[in-house]
Amino acid sequence: MAASDRTSRASSLPQRLPFYYGWVIVVVSSLSIAASGPGQTNLVAVFVDPMIDGLNISRTTISTLFMIGTMGAAFGMAFIGFAIDKYGPRAVMIPSVLTFGAFVMLMGVIPSSPGLATILALGLGFLGLRLLGQGALNMLGGIMVSLWFRKKRGRASSYAAGAGWLLGLGGLPLITHWLIADYGWREAWFVLGVGVWVVMLPPALFLVRSTPESVGLLPDGEKPAEQEKETAEGERVSSALADSSAEPEDNWTVREALHTRSLYFILIASMAWSTLGAGMMFHHTSLLEERGITEAIARSSISAIAVMNLVGNIVAGRLNDRFPNHYTLMISQVLLLSAFVMALLVDNNWLAFIYAGMLGLTQGFVLNTGTVIWANYFGRRNLGSIRGATMWAVGATSAIGPLPVGILFDVTGGYSVGIWLYIGLLAPMIIAAALAVKPMRPAGFETAELGT
Repeated sequence: MAASDRTSRASSLPQRLPFYYGWVIVVVSSLSIAASGPGQTNLVAVFVDPMIDGLNISRTTISTLFMIGTMGAAFGMAFIGFAIDKYGPRAVMIPSVLTFGAFVMLMGVIPSSPGLATILALGLGFLGLRLLGQGALNMLGGIMVSLWFRKKRGRASSYAAGAGWLLGLGGLPLITHWLIADYGWREAWFVLGVGVWVVMLPPALFLVRSTPESVGLLPDGEKPAEQEKETAEGERVSSALADSSAEPEDNWTVREALHTRSLYFILIASMAWSTLGAGMMFHHTSLLEERGITEAIARSSISAIAVMNLVGNIVAGRLNDRFPNHYTLMISQVLLLSAFVMALLVDNNWLAFIYAGMLGLTQGFVLNTGTVIWANYFGRRNLGSIRGATMWAVGATSAIGPLPVGILFDVTGGYSVGIWLYIGLLAPMIIAAALAVKPMRPAGFETAELGT
């Protein structure tokens, strides 16, 4: 089959729809983020106690293996990002979904007799969950939206991440609690694995497209005059669309991005949530119980995190489309500081829900800004490689984030000292956010457009 025929056939669905195909990508991205749930900390935490009892292992053992798996997965992010750039989101998503679903199901057949086999199986399982769930599917969800939108990138990302996390953070833990209570933790892992395949394989196979340019469209659904002319030449359509772009895109290589100060300031600022915020999320229920809140209320407050995450995503999306992104990054740091102060003040149910809501609002701001800022600053051409080259640092710090507060809790018998430590660590991250301005090219530098 000729290349032009393949291009025409591949682009028929996106071009025939009465609305911009990028919104289909938003839905697929939302599902991808939600389906990454079995690899996220909040859902794995639901399995911890049942697996400790069922596998006859210690809490220290399972926590250490989870940390090792998370850190190992962090270093695999670069390969996933490079593969997205080289082969396209669809080519990466299909094997990721197949393998991730298999890993989730295999978590339910880990041998129950304590020994080396159990340790190795559990460690390998956590590595697969974190690399493919928290890594590949979560990264794909953010990158695909950024590839299809420019002017509306913040808004589109807010819908994808907000809905995805509402399902993944708010819905899946409740379903998992029910599955474990009624059927057992092994059966729950199996159901979740099948669910990943059922939810993600159809869109991965039939709906995902690499970029709007690859199917004869422009980002945000812009329609130049040339697009209205009928033509049988796929190459001619693509050329006309590329030439009609009124606003050239500045696409940085990984090497160029790594030589900018902005990249490192973004990384330092991002660690505020991946390290400090993740630590608060990991100890959320225990912290509230230590403040006199019942376990039932503490678990119920997670719903406030999920709802306010959606709100934070939507608000941050509007701000990121209108204002410099480092402003929104600074706001997210201030919100996290407010959540820390609220954590010190919690002593009743209402304050517990307000504190949980502040955490969710902060997470929404961080997720949206952390998604769009990379594409807004460094362009779309090498977005996967740049994200992969930087996400290892965020992933590694998220693995060690809960440790300081946990250790200080064991030493002092409370969380106050650990929270004050987090507040102190947040100060340089706020400064980094203020300095994370958009990098500028030398005068006269020619930019490269994203090809098909």
